[in-house]
Amino acid sequence: MTYGQLAGLIAAIAFLILVVFACVVLNQVTKTMKETNKSITTLTRDVDNLSKEVEDVLSNTNALLTDINKKSSQLDPAVKAVADVSQSVIDINDHVHELTAKVSVGREKSQFGLGLLKTAGKAAVVNSFSKLRKRRAARKGANDYE
Repeated sequence: MTYGQLAGLIAAIAFLILVVFACVVLNQVTKTMKETNKSITTLTRDVDNLSKEVEDVLSNTNALLTDINKKSSQLDPAVKAVADVSQSVIDINDHVHELTAKVSVGREKSQFGLGLLKTAGKAAVVNSFSKLRKRRAARKGANDYE
């Protein structure tokens, strides 16, 4: 065997090793691609199912929101009525406070007036008693001389 034949043999063995290695790698890539295809198929099926379920949930959510909006619009007059009643109660409360203040001022004035009236009445009674005493004293004095 010559050097050329030996070099050819080494090159052929190297090429054979390269081909075997390429076959093993391609076999592994093929298996990986098959598993990837299975995974993608399963994932696609699951996403389709999930998409259908999400559509159902969205449909139910839309129906629920529509129902809530209808009921909310039916409650609007009741809420407005409660607000009106609340405002009326506030107005009545304000008027009661004003009336209470007026009554208190009137009572104070009337008590002051009654105080003045009592004082004037007492003065009139005392004055009347004093006039009566003077008259009696004057009559007594006039009867003593007779």
